[in-house]
Amino acid sequence: MIFHLKIVYLQKQKNAMFFNNKNNNKKDRTKPEPQEREPEYWEKSSYLIAIPRSGYVHLDDEMFDRIDAIDGVELLGTRLPDEDGPGAIKLKYLGEEYEAGFYKSDFTLPEMLSRQGYYFTDEEMADIANATSALTIFMDFKGDAATCYHLQIKLTVAMVPDLLAIMDESAERLVNGRWATLAAESSVVPGATSLFTVQAVSDEGGEVWLHTHGLNRCGVYELEILQSDRDHCNEHYNIIQTLASSMLTAKDGAPKPTAGVHIGMLSDNEPIVATYLPWTKAINAYSNLALGGIADRADGHNGRTAPVFLYRSEDDIKNGTMHKVDKINDRIGDNPLFFITSEETSRMSALARERFGLVKYMSTKDCTILIKVGLLTDSCQSGDEREHIWFKLLEMDDNGFSAELLQEPYDVKAMHEGDRGHYTIDDVTEWRIYLDEGCVTPDTTYLLV
Repeated sequence: MIFHLKIVYLQKQKNAMFFNNKNNNKKDRTKPEPQEREPEYWEKSSYLIAIPRSGYVHLDDEMFDRIDAIDGVELLGTRLPDEDGPGAIKLKYLGEEYEAGFYKSDFTLPEMLSRQGYYFTDEEMADIANATSALTIFMDFKGDAATCYHLQIKLTVAMVPDLLAIMDESAERLVNGRWATLAAESSVVPGATSLFTVQAVSDEGGEVWLHTHGLNRCGVYELEILQSDRDHCNEHYNIIQTLASSMLTAKDGAPKPTAGVHIGMLSDNEPIVATYLPWTKAINAYSNLALGGIADRADGHNGRTAPVFLYRSEDDIKNGTMHKVDKINDRIGDNPLFFITSEETSRMSALARERFGLVKYMSTKDCTILIKVGLLTDSCQSGDEREHIWFKLLEMDDNGFSAELLQEPYDVKAMHEGDRGHYTIDDVTEWRIYLDEGCVTPDTTYLLV
């Protein structure tokens, strides 16, 4: 999928959620060594602001009954909000104890709020813009971040059953309520990209500063790429998104700063090995920054955040020699390959199979359907190593489906583009339904609700 990153052009202004200020970085050299600030409340905990379709938030004991009915939840204690403080929920979910707080508040839609990854109808956006009240649900993440976020979504839907949208304050993003409702019903956790956004800020000279929001609540550093530009920011977006996703889904936990993470490969097979360094140390590697210098961080982006660097060789890793991301600009636009962790592949496959009924239904309609199938690789020595390749659906039957291979495999030499075969739902790892209005994936089935 080609991602077109929306550039937020720099204005000399700031608001409650964005700080896009251009300052001269030359004076930074005369200032004391930079210090990392303490995290804000939306960085320490995950804050979701639920907007009801009715415009009214109703809190009573029936709400707790709906929470108690969530599969896997054991309610341990509850308290409604009062003059002494917010409401509270203590529960056990999948063997782990959690606490969540909640309170009603007035709501005004911020002028600048990302909708990255979500689609809204004009009617939905009008209703969100006119909303005046909301319910905030907050909780600390512990253990697997995706599981925690999934639980928080389930709580939100149970507490606000007529959910219109969620303002994810921690990720600075607007989430479609239809997506959240389906996610709450699913047995599959949301993908890593649901947990964070990547924002882009640009100045008049074309320099671009990429940075994430939402990773801090997951217990990891926010990531940045400094000195990007408008010609390469989409490729740099792929680097920062892939590294962030890898940090959230790694089986052994997020890699530490300076640790190398193999996130992809350039067209000449040179590996893309990314790492990161806290901004208080990384800032010394840059001079003449138009964006992202110390002055730009006075009121934001000065907490637990880290610019991304690359290792270009094994010697670089051994010696700790890091390169700025723009050092591969001349080749990164030539069809690089970015990796997905095995954990994320398993999650995507589970969701694709869970919602495969929609593929069966739409196969009788006038549309094109592509299905990604996992094929055993030639180099597989043990286990179940598969290459995931796109096929075009030809026909459904009671035992599975027939499909035509759309690309040349890398590591399945016996198969070639145009080959046809029969596969089952157990082989499916992803699918796409192409309609006149756009493309529907397992994660965007809410578009047809």
